[in-house]
Amino acid sequence: MLPGNARLAKCVPRPCSRSTVAPVRFPELAFCRAASQPHNTSRPACARSDGEVRDDDYKATLLSSDTRAGNPVVSVIIPVHNSKDVLDDQLRALARQDYEHPFTVIVSDNGSTDGLREHIENHCLQGALDLTYVDAAGQPGASFARNRGADAARSELLAFCDADDAVHPNWLRRIVAGLDEFDLVGTGLETETLNSAATRASTPFAPPSDQGKSAFLPFAIGASMACRRSTYRQLGGMLEYIHASEDMEFSWRAQHAGYRLHFIAEPLVSYRLRTGHRENWKQAGALGYGSAHVRGLYRAHGCPPFRARSISIALLMLGIRNPLLPTAVTRMPTRLWLRLVAAHLGLVRGGRRYGSLAW
Repeated sequence: MLPGNARLAKCVPRPCSRSTVAPVRFPELAFCRAASQPHNTSRPACARSDGEVRDDDYKATLLSSDTRAGNPVVSVIIPVHNSKDVLDDQLRALARQDYEHPFTVIVSDNGSTDGLREHIENHCLQGALDLTYVDAAGQPGASFARNRGADAARSELLAFCDADDAVHPNWLRRIVAGLDEFDLVGTGLETETLNSAATRASTPFAPPSDQGKSAFLPFAIGASMACRRSTYRQLGGMLEYIHASEDMEFSWRAQHAGYRLHFIAEPLVSYRLRTGHRENWKQAGALGYGSAHVRGLYRAHGCPPFRARSISIALLMLGIRNPLLPTAVTRMPTRLWLRLVAAHLGLVRGGRRYGSLAW
């Protein structure tokens, strides 16, 4: 088992991020993560989600060799909660990796109620992938699921991706190669493949060259991250009481412990954006709150605070550009407005609670 997170509380440094009048300028806020089909006992066909990754989207064939042959070199860990309807896109992408060595895929189920276990046990890709189901229902949160997945891993190398994304064919090869020189490796994400033009327009996304950056230290994004199992264990895994920006905190803690981080500023993962107004509000609010929490942890280590004055001005500007006015006047889609307001309110709530606000 990984060491308990409670033991880490005394040695955890404290996080950071930048606040400016322009609401989207917080690098940490570019990423955040806070599904059901009828059960069929027969081996299912891999149904595609609405964000469909077609067979010809990536010019790579299914793995010709059995990834279960020999001891796995890498364990790919996917935290999942009620995402069965989009998980198949990710599994299909993993079955198209150009990585030459055996690897296993650990689906760490964080309390799903959509029949995920049966879905994995009878999955059509069982012959192409070494799929392992892990029950991680003990505590809500991606950190808990990742930690339980790491507990179950048999290999020395760990790679992490998310259930609702799709890794590129060279993802595993590239991210694992980085571990030859570094202790923690992350990669950039892109939003073109899985999202419509309208969704992308309403949810601006930083280019890979600007991802993984903050006003304090760089960080690996949890949707595309790799490290050695020994590193993960020595750090105690991800903090399970942080429910957003936990990947940033883990990256900062690793660097404070002397581990070397490398960020591959290339898009090696297709990232799925949220589409519903409620989903975007909830996700962005959690990210703002989580970023403030992490920054509060690292204030004593030199991480600058969020500036309450800048946040106030940003919220005032957003109030003036509210959705009651025509989009032609505000030049801001409702979905983007909701994300920005929720993120900044999250910063205020988290900043007040964790001491990461300054005027």
